Amino acid sequence: MNDRRNPVDQIEWTRNLLAFLLVGAFISCLPVFCFKAIPAGNKDIVTYMVGQLSGMALMALGFYFVNKVGQDALDARRADNTGKMAEAVTTALKATGATDVAGDAAQATVDAAQQAADEIKGEETQ
Repeated sequence: MNDRRNPVDQIEWTRNLLAFLLVGAFISCLPVFCFKAIPAGNKDIVTYMVGQLSGMALMALGFYFVNKVGQDALDARRADNTGKMAEAVTTALKATGATDVAGDAAQATVDAAQQAADEIKGEETQ
């Protein structure tokens, strides 16, 4: 059994863990600051650190959601471009009447690209 993840999955797992830890740290600190008196000597540093922690937590959340939306839009654009390229190659092959081995190989490539684009579009609608 192979439990190894590919590098992209490892990066995604690390990003998710980091976002979870930052948001969790911020949320867990809120009750402490609401119900415990902060000593006067530490008030400025605690205020500064809460601001930094909240900024990091919001940045992690913002990156997470913007990254996901941006990736979905990029996948849709790639699928559309691949479909357009496949249609253009198919039209060119039909117009030139390519019946040799290169033409058959190009047609097989176009068919595979179109199938991959259709699969990506199908995943987006789910």
